[in-house]
Amino acid sequence: MSSNRGAHEIIEGEILSDVVVSTEEMARMNEARSVFNELRSILLSQVVPALGGWTNPMATEIESRLEAVTFASRNFLWPHRHSGAAHNAVLVGGGR
Repeated sequence: MSSNRGAHEIIEGEILSDVVVSTEEMARMNEARSVFNELRSILLSQVVPALGGWTNPMATEIESRLEAVTFASRNFLWPHRHSGAAHNAVLVGGGR
């Protein structure tokens, strides 16, 4: 029983172009990361202990969701954070 499937398969789809994030958008990602970190701090220092600590399944679910956001967003595009910082520096007069 031989198969020729691999030799003649048609792949359908759409080729997407690269996405460009402006420095202003990156500055917003930096702000979102900062607010997210504040939320993480509140959840881990206040909410998790109020739930009874890490033995509560809801506490581990909170941690799991926080990690999912961090990984899925590449920590809010962390590798590109400097372009957002540069944008903010120009706004406050550092780049006249």
